[in-house]
Amino acid sequence: MIKTLDNGIRITARRIPHYNSVAVGVWVKTGSTCETPEENGISHLIEHMLFKGTQNRTAKQIAVDMDRIGGQINAFTSKECTCYHARVVPDKTDVALDVLADLFRNSVLDENELEKEKGVVLEEIAMVNDDIEELTHEKISELFFTGTTLSKPILGTAENIKRFTRDDLISYIERHYYPANVVISAAGGFDEERLLDSIEERFGDYARGGKKEKSECDSPFSPEPRRLFIAKEAEQTHLCLAFPGCTFADDERFSLSVLNNILGGGMSSRLFQSIREEKGLAYSVYSYPSIYSFAGMFSLYAGTTAVNADNVVSLMKKELDRLKKERISEADFIQGKDQLRGNYVLSMEGSNALMSAMGKSLLLLDEIYDEEETIKKIESVSLDRVNALIDRIFEYPKMSAVFAGNIEKRSEIEKELEGFNGQA
Repeated sequence: MIKTLDNGIRITARRIPHYNSVAVGVWVKTGSTCETPEENGISHLIEHMLFKGTQNRTAKQIAVDMDRIGGQINAFTSKECTCYHARVVPDKTDVALDVLADLFRNSVLDENELEKEKGVVLEEIAMVNDDIEELTHEKISELFFTGTTLSKPILGTAENIKRFTRDDLISYIERHYYPANVVISAAGGFDEERLLDSIEERFGDYARGGKKEKSECDSPFSPEPRRLFIAKEAEQTHLCLAFPGCTFADDERFSLSVLNNILGGGMSSRLFQSIREEKGLAYSVYSYPSIYSFAGMFSLYAGTTAVNADNVVSLMKKELDRLKKERISEADFIQGKDQLRGNYVLSMEGSNALMSAMGKSLLLLDEIYDEEETIKKIESVSLDRVNALIDRIFEYPKMSAVFAGNIEKRSEIEKELEGFNGQA
């Protein structure tokens, strides 16, 4: 079900009578991709601040009102969206909507609380910088998407966080938290008429200014080969190789997911078997797609003792060369596709998963695929489509690479990287 309120807020809801929970999310189409370099980090800071007190509730009262009904409330910021969400038993849906509407509409953005929360976010930034695996993933995104808004970190920079004022937050909210930029999604055992009435009552008169602002990522993106080495005190080298991927609207993202399963998406995958099981060179090794509205990235990751870093790069290239030369067999294709179907079905169990899938899809694609439609898209993936995707994705001249931690074998790593130069 999709409905639009008179003010432009869109609602999507799916009732599942046998569910003993209801998940509700308020989505805003803004994240780090919507920020200027000077604003980088403000979307995430706003997400934190909306929980720090409203005209009707203190920060503690927000927590108490959810705890007393056994509910859960949280939020997250991504590169393209921000979501405030709650999960409750069905007869407490009104309470969840009331709390979400209150923090969304009536947050006071207290200046004293802002200064404290800046400290919290600065600690979060420091935590990422100390977690070398997470830092590697952050930096490969920054490097690969250089020149686009996707390169900006969600947490922002420490310099920006320290500088932001209450007026900066208010200005950003006014420009981005307008009704047509908002989606409310719900899934679970709710009463549909009561849910819609409750949303209308709490959000129907919501009004802000704002207009769609064109993102730099709306433009074509042309990746270039880039390398980054980050020296940190550690025993391991953490490495990421990145290639062009698929966009959220590209149905080939399903083919890419099958390819990912075969290459590095599980314990039976080629990277896992080759680098961990056969050679014992890594505990953590995998591949993953990063899918966005206007660009995509496909990455290979491993964490390995520094003396083995060049060998791991060599083994990764060996598996990619094998893919490009031999293609994928019918047996591997069937397994990868069955794995994708099973993973998808299991991932959609529960009200939170359904709420998230519907909300994000409507926000970014302006349409919703239900489980049956998505499974049909998975079923439509063919071996020829997956094999055709190999050359499209693994264009060596467009590969970026990040190495972080102990980089004592940098010269040997760079020699291995030369093997990617000049090859299509």
